[in-house]
Amino acid sequence: MEKKSVTVAEIAALFQVSTETIRRDFDVLSDEGFLKKSYGGATLAPRKGTVISRQIKSGLMLESKRRMAKGAAGLVKPNDCIFLDHSTTVYEMCEEIAHMPLTVMTNSLPVMNRLSEAANIRLVTLGGNFDIVSQGFFGLEAVRSLKRYRLDKAFLSCRTLDIRHGLSDAEEMVADMRRNIVDSSEFICLLADYSKFGRSVFIQTCGFEDINCVITDRKLDDEWRAFFQGEHIEYMECGEER
Repeated sequence: MEKKSVTVAEIAALFQVSTETIRRDFDVLSDEGFLKKSYGGATLAPRKGTVISRQIKSGLMLESKRRMAKGAAGLVKPNDCIFLDHSTTVYEMCEEIAHMPLTVMTNSLPVMNRLSEAANIRLVTLGGNFDIVSQGFFGLEAVRSLKRYRLDKAFLSCRTLDIRHGLSDAEEMVADMRRNIVDSSEFICLLADYSKFGRSVFIQTCGFEDINCVITDRKLDDEWRAFFQGEHIEYMECGEER
């Protein structure tokens, strides 16, 4: 998922098993539609509606997520009222803002658990239906609770983003929650790593007219830079430090 394309030899070396074992695993994953086998390796299969567990996502591209989270935390001011969504990238902001006096609203159980230890943070949580895969709360009750509030800033992620189609998510409940987060907030900051750019999945979440700032983990190409500038969207490139 991080590299999109791998060889049998490098995965066998990484997990210290035989190439025959990896080939058998690739056969199973190919039958499940997760990847496409190629000569000597495999590539990740593009699927519109794939749902990935938080347990898997939390370990992917961790250093990139932390760099983006640090950049996003720089936009937070003392006594702001902010929303942190259930994404694993936004979760990494908790470490950066835990010392600040803030009001934080969230639909994320991990964010609730982490920030419940911060005495200076007024923590506001949403009810609704708990989704064990994403470790977040969604549904009608969560949206109703959210609609009662106005927030200074919201920090969220998405599954993919595309110049023509805007932001997309793989699940309707997630897209619906994020639309309502956007509607309830004055300033919207999107955190998205490089692998999400130029793709779309099952459900459109919102257009770029709703986004104020985009934070990513690599240098944007000229097309994306020109697009964001034309849309008057701030962008922050949080690449690796040299």
